[in-house]
Amino acid sequence: MILSIQNVVKTYGNYTAVDQVSFDVPKGSVFGLLGPNGAGKTSLIRMITTITGPDSGAIYLEGEKLNERTPEKIGYMPEERGLYKKMKVGDHLQYLAQLKGLTQEQAKKAIQYWFEKFGIEDWAPKKVEDLSKGMQQKIQFIATVIHQPRLLILDEPFTGLDPINTTLIKEEIARLNASGISIIFSTHRMEQVEEMCDHIVLINKGKNVLYGEVQDIKNQYKQNLYRVETQGDLPA
Repeated sequence: MILSIQNVVKTYGNYTAVDQVSFDVPKGSVFGLLGPNGAGKTSLIRMITTITGPDSGAIYLEGEKLNERTPEKIGYMPEERGLYKKMKVGDHLQYLAQLKGLTQEQAKKAIQYWFEKFGIEDWAPKKVEDLSKGMQQKIQFIATVIHQPRLLILDEPFTGLDPINTTLIKEEIARLNASGISIIFSTHRMEQVEEMCDHIVLINKGKNVLYGEVQDIKNQYKQNLYRVETQGDLPA
């Protein structure tokens, strides 16, 4: 297992955001973290990335309790993007890559690789604020994966992307996963989980309500599917 969540609880005052949640993320999987807004997904992610800690329970990454080295092993793309608008794109990525443990030379090579891959070499001298929302999304994605993390956490990664760039990012996610990177894909959209994920946990009101392999869950609830046939056109 790349990640193990064991009986984790997180409270804020009298509000319990995460309530005795447990699940394992298999190494090399694309794991869906599914639930409605306010279900506790973001609170879980903040604990996995060591932004906050659990009140009780434990979280293990590659068999070790989370520690000061954990952030270097994780790439996290939050739903609320966090780029510095006044910085130049190249300088910004250089700064973030070195924060993640890359040397100056390693960072330069990684930036060049991603710029060439996305065909955006001319973006380096531009300020982040001069890019469109979709362009900024690409830069945020590069910043998330530039240090080749062991675990990649993507929170609603397709928000703000047009269909062409959505397909591009989906292809990169699949390629990164094929290279051995484990991925947690956080969303409230079931169709995206079915398309991209092999395992899933469903969180609602801070509790784990469904967990397992996507195909097994689909087979388990297959009897709840109905086929409706009609004659003639349906009303609009």
